[in-house]
This record gives sequence, C-alpha cells and structure tokens, in this order.
Amino acid sequence: MQHRTDLRRDDGFNLVEILVVVVIIAVLAAIAVPIYLNHQARAKDAVAQADAMNLGIQIRAAWDDEATSLAVTSDGDYYFINSEKVLGVSPDVEFVGFTGGGAIDDWCVQLRIPGGKNSDTPGVRFDSVNGYVENAACTGLTP
Repeated sequence: MQHRTDLRRDDGFNLVEILVVVVIIAVLAAIAVPIYLNHQARAKDAVAQADAMNLGIQIRAAWDDEATSLAVTSDGDYYFINSEKVLGVSPDVEFVGFTGGGAIDDWCVQLRIPGGKNSDTPGVRFDSVNGYVENAACTGLTP
C-alpha cells in the first residue's frame, strides 16, 4: 500500500477566506458605527443638560442673594448673571435665551447643542416652575 503525500502547501490564505473575513468585518462595522454615533449624540445631550442644570442652580442662587430682577446672558465662553461671570460654557453648547427674570418663580433658561439627539431642537430648558432640566423650549422664547 502506497502512501500518498499531499504536495499542496499552505503558505497563506486563499481568496475565499480573505473575502469571508472582510464580509465579517463589514457586518460588524455596520452594526458598531450607528451605535457609536448614537452614543456621541447622547453624550452631547448630557453636556447641554449639565450646563442647563448648573446654570439653573446659579440663577436660583442669584435670586436668593438679590431678590430683584435678573438678566442672564452668554458670550459663548461664559454665562453671566447681571453681568457677573458665573459659569463656563461647555464646548459646542449654545445659549438660546432667558425669559422672565422679574420674579423668583417666573423664569426659564434654554440651551441647545448641535448634533445632540434631543437637545439640538428645540434644546433643553431649566425653569423655575418645574425646577429640573427637560428637552423642551421655554415658553415665549424664540430661538
């Protein structure tokens, strides 16, 4: 009985094996990229919400200190309450506006961040009535 020796050498991968690997990588990328982009948008939402919360707390503290009227503005780098710098603006967050300011229980501040999942349009607000951040526009404020 003669033994047959296989003369074929395995020096590398053949074309079919490489194509299978490429297809698997493409499928994984098609799944991972949208998930990654969604996480980026949600992270932007969190940044805008954090700024709105912190600015809302500063506005409330200013009411406790002054108890008159307030004006809230931003120059893109800082938020100001009655021309006093109170808080830095997070990257890409845009100050939409501030309404009210004549009474402690009648004000609203609105921010937005481009590319956010929920905080792009209309943005996020913190108001004196609800006392928390929500994805909505301030009543009476036109962005």
